[in-house]
Amino acid sequence: MLVLVAAVLLAVWRINPPRADESSPAFARMMANIERLAADIRFVGTPNHAFVRDEIIAEIEAMGLTPILHRTTATLTDNVDARTRIFSMHNAEANASWLEWISDEDNRNLVIESNASYWASLFPGHPWGYGGHVYVDNILVTLPSTLPDAGSILFVAHYDTMQYTMGAADAMAPVAAMLEALRTHAQNYNLANTLHFLFIDAEEVAALGAFAFSRDFMHLINEVDMLINLEAVGNSGGLINFQTSENPHAMVRLYNRAVPRPMGFHWGDWVYATFMPGSYTDFTVFRYYGFSGLNFAILGGNEHYHTMSDNYENLNRNSAWHFFTTIMGLADYAANNSLAALSEPSRDAIFFPFLPGRMIVMTTITANILIGMTFALAITFIAYKFKAKPNKSLHITIILSVMLLVTVALLLFLSILSYLLWIPLLAVAISAFFIKRKWVYRSALVLSGAVALLLWTPPIYLLLLLFA
Repeated sequence: MLVLVAAVLLAVWRINPPRADESSPAFARMMANIERLAADIRFVGTPNHAFVRDEIIAEIEAMGLTPILHRTTATLTDNVDARTRIFSMHNAEANASWLEWISDEDNRNLVIESNASYWASLFPGHPWGYGGHVYVDNILVTLPSTLPDAGSILFVAHYDTMQYTMGAADAMAPVAAMLEALRTHAQNYNLANTLHFLFIDAEEVAALGAFAFSRDFMHLINEVDMLINLEAVGNSGGLINFQTSENPHAMVRLYNRAVPRPMGFHWGDWVYATFMPGSYTDFTVFRYYGFSGLNFAILGGNEHYHTMSDNYENLNRNSAWHFFTTIMGLADYAANNSLAALSEPSRDAIFFPFLPGRMIVMTTITANILIGMTFALAITFIAYKFKAKPNKSLHITIILSVMLLVTVALLLFLSILSYLLWIPLLAVAISAFFIKRKWVYRSALVLSGAVALLLWTPPIYLLLLLFA
């Protein structure tokens, strides 16, 4: 029992962020920037939004760097049209009724007119309240490598907010962490790879900044080996890789090696699309246009998401530290190691947290081989018992038979979650072959239970954070 309880506690600890090192000078600067820059609402077109944009640029210039200010304009019509495009990109089937409704010109005009009235009342003088346009200002900084075979990595976080939040977690925390990674490598003239840092604008208004950047910097789609998008749907919890582009095996393996506390689930995109069809991030747009990458977010404390309580005081320091260590870890890795593996054809991946320190990452081909071995072991033992000694050790035969049937059903109807059963089934099947050595057999069964709990606890805990 103690082993099983320990497995649950270990799994819960594994999915939480690491403890912050508040003695770190870089982390102290990061937190000071969050306190300073997330002191008010940063909605596009408002004075504080422009103030924060200028402060980010000033901070970058103080490092001796010259950022690119990528400026475009956007009207309220552009906003409504971009939202329609996003809903067609992210689970169009679930959004079909809204897409059909908005395709009617009268309905589209109704939305634009009602939104104009809303913005005029909320922010008197806001351009969208009077048929005008706002500036969408992306800030791009590139630290180039001079090596002929260099790859490149692109970090992205948005600095704007919704109209009713200070956005300390969403997303000033990753913005401030990116500034520290940029500061660390600002004068590094021996980079193994090119580092891009994109402080993107207008994510909260239908990812207008991502649309503009993807259009105007299309050449980066083929040049960037991995895009890292950083988000928050709460103000606490571990930083989770919940979404990827196609065939992410090489990228997830690199992430797993580069950071001290990697966390991610290959089924996160399925949960996101199924249960949050109206949601989007900048990654929705980047992935659609062909960027390869990983999407991250903290998910705990989502009662603070898009509210005024998403402020500096309520931001979980350990979660902020997880942003910091993840971004710094990936930037340091890319600065010092080859990214050649990301240029090669990759494969689909299964990945999930297990023991402290690293995730389990495997290709779907490897997983299928292991599933075949699992079934072979389980069926061999069941067949042997029924043929040789059908009345002996009946309990383990029944357990294996039931687990086998349930695993087959999960593979047929929800294969993305099948690892939650076939890995414990493999452990039980191996245990069964030690049945004549009672203490080994019992110990193996207990360990099999611990394996199951280590696998099951993180997703249950994570889903409770999101939906409880």
